[in-house]
Amino acid sequence: MLKMKYITWTMLLILLAVMFPGCASDESGPEQVNETPVAEDTAPEGETLSGEALYTYVTEENKYQNWNLLPGTTELTAGNSPHGALVTIYASDEAVSAIEEKAGVMPYNSTILKENYNSDEELVAVTLMHKVEGFDPEHNDWYWMVYDVNGSIQAEGKVESCYNCHSQRADNDYIFRGDLK
Repeated sequence: MLKMKYITWTMLLILLAVMFPGCASDESGPEQVNETPVAEDTAPEGETLSGEALYTYVTEENKYQNWNLLPGTTELTAGNSPHGALVTIYASDEAVSAIEEKAGVMPYNSTILKENYNSDEELVAVTLMHKVEGFDPEHNDWYWMVYDVNGSIQAEGKVESCYNCHSQRADNDYIFRGDLK
């Protein structure tokens, strides 16, 4: 039963991606996974940045469930496509401080992680953005990642659908919720 709901939810997300291409990838196929090494001091806990290293960082080394919620949000806040009907948004200490202090931009090593839920409050995916100095200056150095409920990375690095959608808020360092000014 759970597997059928997961398949149904996945199909719904695909349908939404086709209907609302502004927040989804183009029709050229799956997004490329970019494992771009960066300076060690910008990766979590001194690791070379990759989706696997970032996943380990947020799930084992610095468990995101112990982080604060993004200021101004609650658990299971109403979500927007393509993230899901409901979301819970966690923020690293650096990200919370930047929002509270109206810093203008997020400092490097800031992480915002969004748990994506369906309308039955079932977790269906996790998306995150992690700021890495020099990674992608054209998009304010955000490293994007999406992984499923089993931890399988679906997209990472310079994820076109992420920065295309979030560019609507380039004036707020690509962040929709939590004003930086």
